[in-house]
Amino acid sequence: MCDKTKASMEIINKFLRENSYSGLQEEMLSVNVDDVNHINKLFVSLHAEKPRLTILPKMSENQLWTVQSSYLDFGGNMQHSKHKMIVLIVFGPDHLDSDTSFVRVCPISPFVEMSSEADCICTDSSIIGFPFVVETWNEQPVLTEILDKYIGDYNVLRNGREDNPTKLQKEFREIEISNARFLNQSITSYINEKERDINFAFSVDLHYSKVAKTVHMPILNVKNPKLISLSDHEEYAQAARLNNYLTENDSISINDSNLPFSIEVRKRTGVYILTIIPKVEIVLTKDGQEIKGVSNSERLVYSDLPKGLYKIQSPLINEVLTIRLK
Repeated sequence: MCDKTKASMEIINKFLRENSYSGLQEEMLSVNVDDVNHINKLFVSLHAEKPRLTILPKMSENQLWTVQSSYLDFGGNMQHSKHKMIVLIVFGPDHLDSDTSFVRVCPISPFVEMSSEADCICTDSSIIGFPFVVETWNEQPVLTEILDKYIGDYNVLRNGREDNPTKLQKEFREIEISNARFLNQSITSYINEKERDINFAFSVDLHYSKVAKTVHMPILNVKNPKLISLSDHEEYAQAARLNNYLTENDSISINDSNLPFSIEVRKRTGVYILTIIPKVEIVLTKDGQEIKGVSNSERLVYSDLPKGLYKIQSPLINEVLTIRLK
């Protein structure tokens, strides 16, 4: 390995290590300007004109997808990635439940300098705009809901060579595997929440601007339902704090000074009713599809909603409000 190549590999590892995924904690980037410029030069600009798809293809193996830079996990926490990620689907999709599916993916990296002789390298820049290495040693499960845009297809052909990574290549892999926690947190939070949801009738996760909270409704139609300990961003519905006998008529109410409207959620026979008070201009979407509600002079009501992730947009708020019914 020449000194120039070694120096480039060291800079890449430094950049990735100090710009790595750290869950909910924010980190300061201490890489200097020269290092960043060097990293930027390692990327090839995308000049190829890509076809514009009005309908996404059915998700399947050997597809390349971008990943959302941030997402609301099943624990009600926002997860953020420090850099854009692209993954290759190698298995799936398969279902975890009737509304939640997952795939297994391998991240791809533009840092082909970090590849070993056994790595799968694509030198064709026309596929996504630059050469890349498929991190077959970094396979991860991920919920399909955090995949963002389909960008192409690629079939991995393993070369069958013995894998003997150098010290710098091993360090690179350790960093990339650590960063991939951003991906598998989607699955981890789902599993953890499934273990807890037997304690609740239903729950609502909400994220808007700097507001992130989860509100739980205890088991309904039970006298003195069991209340378990909650984390800092969680709380029980106001109705549950009054020690009343709870029924399907009781709701989770979300009132926040940052929002110009309140949100009420009820659950009846497996479906949800979402109410916006007062009646304001709202667009509610799920999986990119707009959902129509009914209204009177006082409120806007969306009925028969399945569990899942929803987006609320309004000219009265500056950002998209994310809400999960579960």
